[in-house]
Amino acid sequence: MKNAVLGLLALCLLALPAGRAEADYTVVEVNFILADKDGDLLLSKTEYLLAPIEVFQKLDTNANNALEPEELGDLAKDAEFADGDSDKSGSLSLEEVIAEKLADFEAADTNKDGALNVDEVTKYETKKSEGN
Repeated sequence: MKNAVLGLLALCLLALPAGRAEADYTVVEVNFILADKDGDLLLSKTEYLLAPIEVFQKLDTNANNALEPEELGDLAKDAEFADGDSDKSGSLSLEEVIAEKLADFEAADTNKDGALNVDEVTKYETKKSEGN
């Protein structure tokens, strides 16, 4: 299904008038497409969690199953780091990261169907970036 969607996108790009061969996709839309592993145009909780888990594993350079300020650099100064550090240990465990992302998933799933569509993700990310 994902290959069919990507093929359709390619055909649409070819059909654009000469002089304009670009598509206007947001970062959220591109990330959604990349996260949608089964190509059903919905993100399951598993699909939604895969990227943060992969990032966690890459950032955990000392392999102690915690993200410490040294591993995160300036990101450790972000309010989201302090909010996610539920046990106030000064680091983020994988469990804390997953709990935070699951809370995000539940907040974004406005129709409560257990999956996220691109509109739900876009609205949630916009709301989050505006600080609401």
